[in-house]
Amino acid sequence: MWKFLDKHLEEVLTVFLLAAMSLLICAQVFMRYVMDSSLAWSEELARYCFIWATYLGVSYAVKRNAHICVEAAVSRLPGRLKAGFVILSHALFIVFAAMVVKEGYALTLKIFKFGQTSSSLGLPMGVIYLAPTVGFALVIFRLVQSIFVELGALRHGGRA
Repeated sequence: MWKFLDKHLEEVLTVFLLAAMSLLICAQVFMRYVMDSSLAWSEELARYCFIWATYLGVSYAVKRNAHICVEAAVSRLPGRLKAGFVILSHALFIVFAAMVVKEGYALTLKIFKFGQTSSSLGLPMGVIYLAPTVGFALVIFRLVQSIFVELGALRHGGRA
């Protein structure tokens, strides 16, 4: 079970959220243009699904090493030096992600404390503001995993 979650957590959640968002938008279009009525809550929920899918997608990109990076200089370096720069870039990314988690968590606590709710669904807005915190906490976890993979490859003389 843990192995499955490690391998597929972000993609399962992201696919579920994007599917839900697509269904909600299709339902809204159907209701608006075919039934000549509108769902008050579907647009809002689709927007929240998109927000969560975006931040979980950041973690998925980091896990697959598909995030934006510049490799022009690093790719020309010899193996051990290249691995060192990759580890350094991951460490710097961890610092950035930790700042996002820290500030996102502080903001989420304030929003929960205010008791603010969404207009149509009545959801606590803190749940929506929690998306960057959860997403970037997963980013930190995935970066630490990548660093351990790089360190293991360095110990065995190669690069991951």
